[in-house]
Amino acid sequence: MRTPRHSRATSVSAALLAVALGATACGGGDDAEQSGAEQGATETVRVMMFPGQSYRLPVLIAEQEGMFKERGIELEFTEQPSNLQGMQGLEATDSDVGIVTVGTLGQGWQAGSEGVFFCGGINVLQTMLVAPEDSDLPSTEDGATWQEVLKALEGKKIGIQTPVGSGVQLLFAEALAEAGVEDVTYVNLGGGTAAAVAAIDNGSVDVAQFTPPGTQQVLESGGGKPLLYMSEGPTTYRDYYGSGWVAPPEFVEERPETAAAFCDVIDEALEFIRDDANRETALDLLVEDTGVTRPVAELVLDQAYDDFSTELDEETLTRTFETYVELGIAEAEPKPTFDSLVVVPQG
Repeated sequence: MRTPRHSRATSVSAALLAVALGATACGGGDDAEQSGAEQGATETVRVMMFPGQSYRLPVLIAEQEGMFKERGIELEFTEQPSNLQGMQGLEATDSDVGIVTVGTLGQGWQAGSEGVFFCGGINVLQTMLVAPEDSDLPSTEDGATWQEVLKALEGKKIGIQTPVGSGVQLLFAEALAEAGVEDVTYVNLGGGTAAAVAAIDNGSVDVAQFTPPGTQQVLESGGGKPLLYMSEGPTTYRDYYGSGWVAPPEFVEERPETAAAFCDVIDEALEFIRDDANRETALDLLVEDTGVTRPVAELVLDQAYDDFSTELDEETLTRTFETYVELGIAEAEPKPTFDSLVVVPQG
């Protein structure tokens, strides 16, 4: 049975205290040093994730290979609602952990949906802009600058992955503004690949945002025209943190050892995925989970996972929080900071 959820009004400072106490407990006595698996106990962790996304693979690999089981953790999966911001989705699905962007975390926290990054995820936002195959829009692959690519989007319909007003959408709007673009129409296609592919195929949008494995699906099939990898373009996408594993404060406060074990498992799974000896295993599961072809899965393994890390770098996150306030993605008060939005559990 899952641990009952308590009030989300629990303060992060209390979480920090509990983490400190948890760290002390981890160091005392043979019983404290035993893992949940060694003690015969099993804890259930409900994980919220978008279907078909590449960030799912480390979690699924870890479950398949018994990494979670070794630490006494049993996973329960739920899909992230496509019509809700990540923090709202975490509450709506009563999940323990999910993965969200910095902007989504900050906006949710300021709106009362409390959460903290407790484990790193993806260092950048892996957003690729793709147009229909026969589009005459400029592309960096044809020698255009990123400014020229974005400038050409004036007056166009843009398929986005999150609702208007979300951190990701506001960041993209700021990137357009950096290129002098003000007049676009947003169409929320959700985080799935199929809707974005259909939208550019039927011409309902001029450009759509893709993330792995959707990016690689388009690249391999030639079914779309890649315009720009955003992290190589506007400054609002460069040098700022992407997304991390998030949890309600009470998860880290009441279950610090479980939170730390979850992050350790993700790190172990990433090493497994990057090891050439495990390539076929990773490919099999990626194909099964996402429904992409094997050639697409090959591209995902080769291109996507270098950006993954469980580290939460304070300097990068602080710079990101401060910049998001400057850009209006997050409010100035309450001030989003590393101390208020990041807790690294010790267990």
